[in-house]
Amino acid sequence: MAMKISMPVRDLAEETLRFCRQIGVEGVSIPGRYVGERVGGPARPLVPRAQESCRGSQARPWDEEELKRICGRVEEFGLVPLSLSLGFSRRILLGEVGREADAALARQAIGAAGRAGIGVLHCNFTALRASAGYQLQRGAGRGGADLRRFDYEEIRRLPPIDEVGSHSAEEMWERLEWVLRQVVPAAEEAGVRLAMHPNDPPVPVFRGVAQPLTDLASMKRLIDVVDSPANSVFFDTGVTTEWGEDAVEVIGYFGGRDRIAAVHFRNVRVQQLRYRYLETFIDEGDCDMAASMAALKEVGYDGGVDPDHTPGISGDSEDMKAGWTYAVAYMRALRKAC
Repeated sequence: MAMKISMPVRDLAEETLRFCRQIGVEGVSIPGRYVGERVGGPARPLVPRAQESCRGSQARPWDEEELKRICGRVEEFGLVPLSLSLGFSRRILLGEVGREADAALARQAIGAAGRAGIGVLHCNFTALRASAGYQLQRGAGRGGADLRRFDYEEIRRLPPIDEVGSHSAEEMWERLEWVLRQVVPAAEEAGVRLAMHPNDPPVPVFRGVAQPLTDLASMKRLIDVVDSPANSVFFDTGVTTEWGEDAVEVIGYFGGRDRIAAVHFRNVRVQQLRYRYLETFIDEGDCDMAASMAALKEVGYDGGVDPDHTPGISGDSEDMKAGWTYAVAYMRALRKAC
């Protein structure tokens, strides 16, 4: 089975799903609940809001029948429901009392997803994301397109947030390893793959909170915690390039071990490894996107490949349809050429 060009959707409105199908998207990452009405605005704004509290999601049980209904709706438009986001709670991320109960709910969610036919659950282990370091670069791109820049120097000295506190790398790794041992066996049983995204931006610490997955070595460590295809990575060409790594070689490492379960496909121009970079159009930047697509094909990857973080194009809609269309068309051409 060939890899699929995919995109996340926030709603299941006819306009949304028809747009995806019309521009050549083949699979989608579905919302966690049935949203039949159109949700306006960008799913991922060019410059996200700075986080002022732990990003952990509220632990809750998943309704298997609703997931099946969502999948059925997506399939009506000729799309494949590929994945869904599995968030970890604050109590898991910060090691608080009650994390066992939240892990049990995560196992229930994994089982429900598997029975609904959803093969991949993507997740991250980021208690406090360094999104405050993003800045809008208006008109800085090709033809005056708006771009997004990250600069760690702008946020390096920000103090811890009282209600979050400080958390060391050792503490974050203990919690990450703990939850993997709690949930990966459930994923194996359900026939589901967990796809862990690296910390993005890939800085070591933000406001006193360590980011455990900030380089290639930490992602290799991740898949060794529980040696199973159910414990896989959400590979990101952009983050990999921000690390200073060759995306093709990294695809070979994880893909050769069958440990890539989802892909973000984007490009960046790095000014200082991990700490300062500019997000560009997909056909610009430091990552060889054609070679990356060929490498995914070479390792036999057959999951979804998402465009990510599109620049702002003049006259585009609020939800950046022109930007996503450009990226998807480019990706389809690369896939056909390799």
